[in-house]
Amino acid sequence: MESLAVVLRRVPLFADLPPGSFAKIIADLREEVVEPGTVICTEGEPANDFFLIRSGEVSVYVNHVNGERELIDTVGANHTFGEAALFRERRRAATIVAHTRVDLWRLPKDKFATVIDENPGLVLHFTGILLDRLHNENRQIARLLQMSRAQARAGLARESSEELIALECLSILETLHPVAVAALLGNMPHATTLVKSLIDRSDYVEQSELGPHLIPAVREVLSGYLRARIGSDAVRGLHSRVAAALAAADQQALAIDHWFAAGEIHHAVKAITDSFAGLIATDGISRIDDWLTRVPHTPAHEAQLDDLRRRIADLHAAQRAQRPRPVAQRGARHVQLLDGLLAIGAGLLLAFVIPMPGLSAEGRDMLALLAVAVVLWARDTLPDYVVGLGMMIAWIVLNIVPSQVALSGFTSSPFFLITGVLGMAAGLQASGLLFRLTLHIIRRFPPTHLGQMTGLSLSGTAVTSVVPDVTSGVAIAAPITLALSDSLGFGRRSRGSTSIAMAAVLGFGQMSPFFLTGAAENLLGRALLPSAAQETVTWTGWLVAALPLALVTFLCGLTVTYLLYRPQNSPRISRAMVDAQLEALGRPSRAEIVNGSVLGAAVIGWLTSPMHGIDVAWVAMAGLLVLLAANMLDRAAFRASIYWDFLFYLGTVLSLTGVVHELGVDAWLIDLIKPHVEPLVRHPATLLLLLALSIYAARFVLPSFPLVSLLVLTIVPITSAAGFHPMVLLLVISTAVSVWFMPYQSAYYLALYFGTKEQAFSHRQARPMAWAYGVIYLLAIAAGIPLWRWLGMLPGGTG
Repeated sequence: MESLAVVLRRVPLFADLPPGSFAKIIADLREEVVEPGTVICTEGEPANDFFLIRSGEVSVYVNHVNGERELIDTVGANHTFGEAALFRERRRAATIVAHTRVDLWRLPKDKFATVIDENPGLVLHFTGILLDRLHNENRQIARLLQMSRAQARAGLARESSEELIALECLSILETLHPVAVAALLGNMPHATTLVKSLIDRSDYVEQSELGPHLIPAVREVLSGYLRARIGSDAVRGLHSRVAAALAAADQQALAIDHWFAAGEIHHAVKAITDSFAGLIATDGISRIDDWLTRVPHTPAHEAQLDDLRRRIADLHAAQRAQRPRPVAQRGARHVQLLDGLLAIGAGLLLAFVIPMPGLSAEGRDMLALLAVAVVLWARDTLPDYVVGLGMMIAWIVLNIVPSQVALSGFTSSPFFLITGVLGMAAGLQASGLLFRLTLHIIRRFPPTHLGQMTGLSLSGTAVTSVVPDVTSGVAIAAPITLALSDSLGFGRRSRGSTSIAMAAVLGFGQMSPFFLTGAAENLLGRALLPSAAQETVTWTGWLVAALPLALVTFLCGLTVTYLLYRPQNSPRISRAMVDAQLEALGRPSRAEIVNGSVLGAAVIGWLTSPMHGIDVAWVAMAGLLVLLAANMLDRAAFRASIYWDFLFYLGTVLSLTGVVHELGVDAWLIDLIKPHVEPLVRHPATLLLLLALSIYAARFVLPSFPLVSLLVLTIVPITSAAGFHPMVLLLVISTAVSVWFMPYQSAYYLALYFGTKEQAFSHRQARPMAWAYGVIYLLAIAAGIPLWRWLGMLPGGTG
């Protein structure tokens, strides 16, 4: 049996797809087994899937107007159907029933749309294919119409003159309504017999839901005969006769159509005006709107048209007024209003009620604005970047800080680091390299939900141990997360998809405190120590001291993630599917080799940054520059890969560091903390756990970098003098600052959120796991205390 990749390549729609995109299409196929007699799809139902038969046979049926179902074909292995459903809303043209046991592959329309969204360049590819197909189908239709006209002329040539004249007259009718037919043929001899014989002629007339009507090709030929025989004026006279008869029979809608065809606009407008209420009830407003567009704008009709338009506008307004607003929409607006009031209340409380001795008025105003922003961010009241931009503008407009300070985040190293990493991640995704790596990860771990979660978390931990910037690792992991979720068959923002994303957060993010080179905060804290203390903080020593914390965090994080987001079904990855995807990818392409080389060089540049002195941000930007110069990212792909809303939000959050320092909020906090720390040095365990809790609270106000700086410069000297090893304090500080209770607190969480195009999970879904890590880290710190005592890294004490 031929492989899935080979068979799918024979489908014109997928024949020339790039390997990476082709492999992702295969990833979205769902394998199904259908028993004999099962209806796979039904004629007339919405078409939402594309099918490829792997083995077995299906029967193809079409329904006739009389209710009979006709078998028109039987097809088997490698046959496809439903391609058009991937591109537009339409209904099934036939009923497909399994004739034997059938194994098939199904591609849902929404999965196909996701591939297009993630690869905008494919739009041009599929547009070209569809235009070629449309051109070929139009040529085929033209040939069929030409054949139909020729057959119609040949058949009509055999009719008697009386029958031919009758058929010519009937060609002005959309449907063969009895009143209209009688108006046209009533004066002809043997009219009743003639009409019955004509309507029963299946070679000229076909049935529909609206009644019998002439076959289009036959009607077109007869219409030409009629105009040639009696002329256009006489044809309009026939329309007038039919219109009058239909109006007398109270068939006003049909009569109006013929009044227009007769050119008697005043009769048509009068009929619409006189029968307005009845037409609204039977034909609806849209039909009347269509008629009014056919009325020429002349003084004779303008007054009537104005009256009709006014009546239609009144109906539209009445419908909008009567249409109930969805309960969810009303509730959402009320919640937004309450959130806004809560945010304003929090700001006023800090600005005017809570005493803050020693803090400047500008510092108080800054904290008040931050409180407003925190509430709006926490409640998801407005988009993150809208709140951030509003806060930044308020800093400037209210003269809280100079504009260069308020905008400092947009010129900071992390801002350009994330821009470069997002660009490199886009190149990796487009090349198919990440997808290839994902498939190899899948092959090396059990093909179950838990197995793949474990594999992704362990892979992330390995990357985190050597990449000193958490955000870059998470940003690169984002497309892998989506691909792995799709391979497991999880829908976007489902429990299963969220679990995979949270497994990435665990490995690529939450494990970062436990390796000295795992996070920039770790390296920053070490760099702020005195030279003698720095020498005692080594990579190996850090790993040993962090081992209990790492084990507790990994095991508890994985377990809680699995329990919180366990999907209802237990999916398994098809090994055949994985093999087909790897076959579709083929050998590594030039794009994969270039992107992989750039990533490898960037990782080396990050690891060796202390030696060569080049900031990690410019290493990332240099990598992006190479990709752009090598045309690994074209203009459209580059635009799509940079999420400007995220960058606006990120720049605002990064600006907080400069703002709090400019206003002296950092020094104010030092003075606030110091008196509470000194009495606790005699109780090491209590001090470390309270320090972690204090950091949790401070993280609502301060970003991680300034908080690490503050604590290393204040807490560490106090505790070191009492016998604490600096590495223990650094480890606790780095662990606690990694907690994020709200999205704005974590750049790497946001990198994953936006890197998955907001499709893998929502903030609301991730929030329980965020708070769970607050508890998990406390347990981890408590688990490390016995080891630190044994290693002599803590002073003797009672608690």
